[in-house]
Amino acid sequence: MKRRASKFFVLLFSIVCVCACVFVAKLLSSAITVSGNGITQSTSFQGFEIYAVSLGQYSSKSQAESTCEAIAKKGGAGYIYETNNMYYVLASAYEKENDAKLVQENLSSNGISSKIIKIGVSSVDFSNASSSAQKKAFSSALVELKNAYVSLYDISVSLDTNSYDDAKAKIEIICVKGNLETALEKISKGSSSYDGIYYQMIKNTFNSVVDNLNDIKNYQVTNNISLSAKIKFTYINLIEEINSLSDLLNNKV
Repeated sequence: MKRRASKFFVLLFSIVCVCACVFVAKLLSSAITVSGNGITQSTSFQGFEIYAVSLGQYSSKSQAESTCEAIAKKGGAGYIYETNNMYYVLASAYEKENDAKLVQENLSSNGISSKIIKIGVSSVDFSNASSSAQKKAFSSALVELKNAYVSLYDISVSLDTNSYDDAKAKIEIICVKGNLETALEKISKGSSSYDGIYYQMIKNTFNSVVDNLNDIKNYQVTNNISLSAKIKFTYINLIEEINSLSDLLNNKV
């Protein structure tokens, strides 16, 4: 039992170390980068990838579920990700593959096996939107969803490094939620049936994400599962929501 606890401590320590480095890098980057209002003016949404650290893979969901809570209790997401008929239990996810590899190497040096799972989100060009302005608006909405993932990631980093307590983290979550709600209000339904379909698909995803943010905003620690672990779970789920939305938008006709 002590050996198992020690291994999970190494996991959390690995996640925190890489998160802290990424957090500092983001701060430095923001200090030297000028990006206007932070919203893309492109008429298409550019796809991206994240790199998740998996601590187990199983052929059935029930097997994967048996390890989720243990991982979550040690600060990991405990999120089940399905691909190619396999179920992976994810602990954390990173925008840069090298960050995931650093965690994997640290885990390996302490006798903990892991695997890096690449999760891709497709580009969307909104080719059937009625105007360039509509394309930009829809594209910006998807960027706001990605920005929400980045913000949640940063909040979990701040919790893991004790820069935030739970109260401060929840205030930041409220801000993320408010940004999404404001972004959705700015999207026009457009003038064509295609615009309306795009709008409704995006709105449905925004509403789902806002509901999830409300859940973690109101979360009270239970079963020794921290707020940080819940946020990690939520931001991985958010990536899956963006991915599903992108697929729907690309295949709506």
